[in-house]
Amino acid sequence: MKKALAKISLLYFPIIIFLASCSTNKVAIKTPETTVSSIKFLSAYVMPQSMSYRNTLVGGLSGIDYDAKSKQYYLISDDPSQYSPARVYTAKINIIENKIDTIEFTGVKFILQQNGSQYPKYEYGKNSKADGESVRFDPLRNRLVWSNEGERLFRPTDTTMVQPALTFISNEGKFLDTVALPKGFEITKQAFGVRKNAFFEGVSYADNYKTLYASLEEPLYQDGRQAAFGYDKALTRILKFDVASKRNTAQYAYNLGELPVLPTVESDWNLNGISEILAVNSHTLLVMERAWAKGRDDHTFIKLYLVDLYGAENELNNQSFVKNPPKPLMKKLLFDFDQLNMHIDNFEGITFGPKMPNGHDTLIFCVDNNFAKNQTQQFFLFEVEP
Repeated sequence: MKKALAKISLLYFPIIIFLASCSTNKVAIKTPETTVSSIKFLSAYVMPQSMSYRNTLVGGLSGIDYDAKSKQYYLISDDPSQYSPARVYTAKINIIENKIDTIEFTGVKFILQQNGSQYPKYEYGKNSKADGESVRFDPLRNRLVWSNEGERLFRPTDTTMVQPALTFISNEGKFLDTVALPKGFEITKQAFGVRKNAFFEGVSYADNYKTLYASLEEPLYQDGRQAAFGYDKALTRILKFDVASKRNTAQYAYNLGELPVLPTVESDWNLNGISEILAVNSHTLLVMERAWAKGRDDHTFIKLYLVDLYGAENELNNQSFVKNPPKPLMKKLLFDFDQLNMHIDNFEGITFGPKMPNGHDTLIFCVDNNFAKNQTQQFFLFEVEP
């Protein structure tokens, strides 16, 4: 009997090995990477002006992210507690027949400071300000990360200096941790460091939430001139962080396009910079450039680029692009919003949305109305061609 069992065991042993091998191979199979070859405009949605939700004024929506599991969106307002305390909304965006049908707000969470209190109303001369520009949800850790632009303001009567920050918070808005910024990324009184309103406008997770990318809107002072009409050599930076250690592991030079038209009025807002980024896969980013020229009918110029990080030079130790010119990332124009032949305003947020019936991804953009009466809070829906 034992011999018979032994023979049976020997007969089945190769089968067991084969099945185990199949199981191992199944685990090792990687899902195909997300790719983007082009995008197609589907619809635009305009929110009611001066809309309120739970005693807060809805507006200034500067960042958007989608949680596929709960099918809800996170939206951050850049309100510096002027109208309502600094906050993040949750919402449902209902898409019917490839169009945004309705947007239903489902919650609001106030962003808390490290001491547990809400951010106070921003006042000149007071060194506290919440200026939320981007927000991303991490479903593995069930938390959010948001970027705060801080403030750099010098006036004859007072000075306001608020350091920018990249901060992790709970879903309830409670402070959890902050990322130590690299040297040279602080706000100073000198022409060194981060320019006013030019911090991490763009933030995006990658590598299954192991990596966090963050993009500076404009060049650091030490990296040279801002983009301008007739000047297309401005260099800003995209940073790579290891989420577990919160360590900055890489920095890349990104070449901003020139301001496409000559402003008719001098203004600090005549600029072109990175408005938001979105990781497509482990090595590809969508980069949204936003340009604006005073006196040009308040028309905003939006261009979306594909950027591949493969083979990119790490400029982590390059303290000045002026002194040590870098090799910028290669970029490819994916979509110019001028081709929509409609009014284009202050695009600030971008996220992948739900899958379409044909299996294609969607992209959803949010437009910041700046709480202005002559601007609208819009959302744009696109189909992604892989």
